[in-house]
Parts: sequence; structure tokens; C-alpha cells
Amino acid sequence: MDTTTQERTMRGFEPSMLASDATIGATQRVIGDLTELSIGAAKENARLAAELQIAAIDALQESHAAALRWHTLWPEALVDPLHVYQKAFMETVDTTQRALSLMGANAKVVVQSIDRLQAAAMDTGRRVRETLTTASGMREATRRS
Repeated sequence: MDTTTQERTMRGFEPSMLASDATIGATQRVIGDLTELSIGAAKENARLAAELQIAAIDALQESHAAALRWHTLWPEALVDPLHVYQKAFMETVDTTQRALSLMGANAKVVVQSIDRLQAAAMDTGRRVRETLTTASGMREATRRS
């Protein structure tokens, strides 16, 4: 008689144990997906920072080269000031074009990074939604049992 009572009691707890296991599994999958997204975001952040630092170094080298070019114009200014004005104007236009080009490259890098992060977030959101839908479906099935 003890065995039948024990079996009936265990059968009564089985649906709740299954629901609990399903909830734990779903929670672990969601936490895993969110952890993966966080790691991906950290990697993307490091990648973006490295690319922007490379661009900053390029800009620094360019400004140093421009300063050296400007420095070489001064001795010529005493001899032919109009020619120096023309060279200075052309140098200014050229430097401005390079600066705008670097800014455009930086903007492109940032947009690409945002696109990658958005794609990762959308994928993670889809996986979390699927996990929660599956878990709630399993929970409903165990309640009906």
C-alpha cells in the first residue's frame, strides 16, 4: 500500500518537476544567448576602438606632414608671396579634402559596427523569443497533463 501511495504522490509531482526543468533550461538558454550578445558587443567595441585609433594615428601623421609642408613655405614667402599664397591655398584645400575623407571613413566604420551589433541583437532577440515561446508551450503542456 505504501508503494501505490508513493507512486501516486510522485505522479502528482512529475508535471511540476518537468515544468521546473523546462524553466531552468529556458533560463539557461536565454542567459547563454544574452551572454553571447554581451561578448559579441565587447568584441565589436574593441574592434571599433582599434579601427578608430588607426584612423586617428593616420590623421596625426597627416597633420604632422602638413605642418612640415607649411614650415617649408616660409622661406619662399619673402621671395614670392603670391606664389606662397597660392600654394598655401592649395595645401589648405588638399588638407581639408583629406580630413573630410578621414571623417567619412570613420563614419563608415561606425555605421558598419552599428549594423553588426544590430544584426547580433536581432538574432539574439529572435533566439530568446523562440526559447520563451518553446518554454511557455512546454509549461502549458505539462499543466494539462
